[in-house]
Amino acid sequence: MAANLAPAPPADAPALVIDANVAIAISARETDRDARATAEISHYSTLGYEWYAPGVIVGETLYVLCQKHQDELLTVTEYEEAVAEFEILMQSILPPPLGEVSLVRPAQAIGRDYGCSRSADGIYIALAEQLAQTRPTVLITFDKALARQATLRAAGVTALLL
Repeated sequence: MAANLAPAPPADAPALVIDANVAIAISARETDRDARATAEISHYSTLGYEWYAPGVIVGETLYVLCQKHQDELLTVTEYEEAVAEFEILMQSILPPPLGEVSLVRPAQAIGRDYGCSRSADGIYIALAEQLAQTRPTVLITFDKALARQATLRAAGVTALLL
């Protein structure tokens, strides 16, 4: 087995935290959102931003794609293509650098004031906070409430509402 010779990315490379609704927009090719999401991610990529998301992005995205299929918003073929697109997207998204466990307590603290139904949002905000301690960090979302909470709670994080 050959050793990985690719250089490690710099620890201070700027970070783009991608919310599940952005991944869903791209994967499902949502007509009103896909182009905006793709353009913003491409823009930040050209600026050298690395992409991050907590593991919950997988469950949230697969659930919504499945629901879109069950609600007949996606055909069988479109659903399978969306899952394949999501898999490709996830190949470029990095996990939390300190592991998922490092987000448990910060996300729980955020959820105390934010509400149980928004628990997953707290995980994205906790990740953005963590990354912002060492690098410029942008959290990208279509969710107004998430963007508002990130702005209020996550010092040093830029919340970008698409």
